[in-house]
Amino acid sequence: MDIDSIIIQHKNSILSISDKIYNFAELGSREYKSSTLMMDELKKEGFTIVNPYMGMDTAFRAEYGVGSPVVGILMEYDALPNGHSCGHNLISAWAYGTAIVLKNFISSGKIVVFGTPSEEGIGPYAGSKAIMAKSGAFNNVDFVIGMHPDDRWAVGSKALADSEMEFIFHGRSAHMAASPCYGINALDALVTTYSAINNMRDLAKGDKNIVVGMVIRDGGKASNVVPDRAAMEVDLRSSDSSFLVEFIEKIKKLAKGISDGYGTTLEIKDLMPMYTEYKANRVIDGVLYDELEKIGIDAFNIDDSDESASGSTDEANVSLAVPTGHIDLKIGTGLPGHSDQFREAANPARAGENLIIAIRAASSAILKIMQDKQRLNKIKEEFDNGK
Repeated sequence: MDIDSIIIQHKNSILSISDKIYNFAELGSREYKSSTLMMDELKKEGFTIVNPYMGMDTAFRAEYGVGSPVVGILMEYDALPNGHSCGHNLISAWAYGTAIVLKNFISSGKIVVFGTPSEEGIGPYAGSKAIMAKSGAFNNVDFVIGMHPDDRWAVGSKALADSEMEFIFHGRSAHMAASPCYGINALDALVTTYSAINNMRDLAKGDKNIVVGMVIRDGGKASNVVPDRAAMEVDLRSSDSSFLVEFIEKIKKLAKGISDGYGTTLEIKDLMPMYTEYKANRVIDGVLYDELEKIGIDAFNIDDSDESASGSTDEANVSLAVPTGHIDLKIGTGLPGHSDQFREAANPARAGENLIIAIRAASSAILKIMQDKQRLNKIKEEFDNGK
């Protein structure tokens, strides 16, 4: 029995799973149907399940096999408000399909599927992979593979470090015309802070690739009342996580000073763990590239390119904890991320054939690594040398 015959045997169930997750379209930290489906399907295949995992109800760890080496497969299933416009329904089906192919070929070693909620940063489990990495989930894993839909076939990854916060200014209400002097305008403090943060961009050289995004969530209730509460979300990104930590502290001090000047009180909430920049493993990505090439896929090698990172992911935190490889699955051309067009392209009725190709390539690549101790040593050596 070979990889292709195993995939053919399970193809319908793989596509059915992707379709169900696609239609569940559950937001991050609320993926109860999606995570339950994935756990049930893996349990049927003989995987042992730990859930809740690391204090998260919709996270799980599924294991099959014994001994070493140990491969981790990253599974995502959270959607966005406009549905699966990031294609995580394909990631969950890919992780499931890859795991059940591998279980038929390993005589020694272990497969670990990590069910990871809220990659999109919504709710209390936002950035669950960052939580897992910090808590040691990958300590006994030899290497990890992740996947994401895209508008091209590719291997490797680059990512910006990312931090999202909420700034809440508390003031005092009063009549805007009759007695504004008795009020404390929280919106004025927020607007001044908004402008000041924009002006802080000059602190970063171009090589830090700083990105500042802000949106006002609460600006008051009526125009004739001094706003006693104003809130905004601030999203800060950089290609250098050490710089980003320093930049965040400057922003917080700046906001606090402005708040004190207006007489408001400031509350700052971290909305997710900080996502780091990505540490690629060229040995793993090289094996993935070769397996795609054998299937006739001319993949783009992100690791060897000079293109800048443009997005962020908590998979990057995993890449700093354990050697991590990545494959991008093509589902269309020129697709803007998080758009309705991307959601439509992620429908397994359209993306199913390429999903199967990604499972085939990843399964073959993982088996080659697990069965080649010398190659695995090179993977670990590259990782250790890059620390």
